[in-house]
Amino acid sequence: MKRLKYIVMLATSVVMAISMAACGEKNPVDKPDNGGEEDNKLVLPDGTIVLNSCAGGIYFGDFWDEGIGDYYFLLTNDTKIGQNEQGFDVPCTPGRWLVSIDIWGALSEDHTNPIVPEGTYNLADHRGPNVLTKEFTVATHNVEQVGEQFRILDHVMQEGTLVVKHTEKGYKVDAQFTTTFGEELKFTFEGAITLDDKSDDEPYEPGIKGDVVIEPVMATCYTYREYDNCDNIVLMLFDSTNLTYDNVHVAEPGMKLHVSIFTEPGVGLSGRFVPGTLSESGILTKEPNVFYPGRFYTATIALGSFLERINDDEQMSVEMAALQDGWLEITPNEDGTHTIVGEFITQSDGIVSCNWTGVVQPHSY
Repeated sequence: MKRLKYIVMLATSVVMAISMAACGEKNPVDKPDNGGEEDNKLVLPDGTIVLNSCAGGIYFGDFWDEGIGDYYFLLTNDTKIGQNEQGFDVPCTPGRWLVSIDIWGALSEDHTNPIVPEGTYNLADHRGPNVLTKEFTVATHNVEQVGEQFRILDHVMQEGTLVVKHTEKGYKVDAQFTTTFGEELKFTFEGAITLDDKSDDEPYEPGIKGDVVIEPVMATCYTYREYDNCDNIVLMLFDSTNLTYDNVHVAEPGMKLHVSIFTEPGVGLSGRFVPGTLSESGILTKEPNVFYPGRFYTATIALGSFLERINDDEQMSVEMAALQDGWLEITPNEDGTHTIVGEFITQSDGIVSCNWTGVVQPHSY
């Protein structure tokens, strides 16, 4: 879970990747540490990896109105969690693990005190009772330190089961996975799991309504994933140069346009983009020249493409709008700049538009 003061964003997808991350002590796990346990005490004789703390969790409730609840939580054997340049949580100690788990099960009787239901959850690419979702379940391993950077490996699962039991200590969680590369992974955890309630019993109406014109002064981008038939690029346009430490949000009243686009392989920032096609379970058909339509989990949790506004009030409150329709056109210029013109339709039928020319900088964490 990405720790931000005001905003939590879910990744558009979770992928198998090796990346480099600069881990600082910006986001230590606010849980009991592992007592200085050595690495060999965190692996059982049969190869099972011991996880000993929960790094956070969210209860989304019955988001799809299907009578089942979504539980998302992070288990780790590290005491220090940071982020990579994409903003995803990673363990900052070489040899340690962070496992993201997303399951669907029975609704909690008290949404203000959500409890992960006991049971066996099977890995699948769809929602349903006792389902462990492929898209948001991933095991992240800090392989080694290279200079001041860390080599981070994400393991994506092909098959697997997860068993949850209630114990005197809280929960007993045992998981067995086969990764997309055929590797067998086993994890065990016993302890407390605390979930923030983001179920929003009352229907959420995103705060930004009506038409908005954003006038960017800078833009950044990064390639999130290279597929066989397309590349996924995240483009962010800001109307302020004063950004948060991770360069993902404006750090003063202002706006950000966040668009997840899919280009022809190797083409980079160029082309015209229209909304992509989503399945009933919300999975995007990944193909060139589309953008990921935006949607919300809660008032501060967005997926895909969206407009984010930091308001000029005492709390610096956040309002958002999901970009669900429209178009975006990106034209490379001979002088190295790009012209970016777009007109999007939001979930409340407002229009978000922009017209900017400048140098798109590589995103840096």
